[in-house]
Amino acid sequence: SILFVPHGWNTAVGLAADLQLVAAVPTARWVEYITPAPYIEDLVLGDPFALDDKGHLDIPIGPGLGLDWNPEGIERFSGMQLTPSDV
Repeated sequence: SILFVPHGWNTAVGLAADLQLVAAVPTARWVEYITPAPYIEDLVLGDPFALDDKGHLDIPIGPGLGLDWNPEGIERFSGMQLTPSDV
C-alpha cells in the first residue's frame, strides 16, 4: 500500500478538510501543516484547533467539516453578515 500524507499551507478550513480526509483513507496516518500556524487559531472559528499535550489535533466531529463558525470573524474578513441559519 502507499502511505498518503496530505499537506497544505492554507486556512483552518483546509486543515479540517485534510483531517477528515486522513480519517477516511486507510493508508493515511498524518496531516502535515506549517507551524507555527496562525490559521490553526483562525478567527473565523468559534472553537479553534488546539494541539493536545502530545502535539495532536482532534478531528472535528460535527456536520460537514465539523467546524464551529464564528460569525463575527467571518463578517470581519469577508464583509458578509451571517445569520444563525447560515452557520
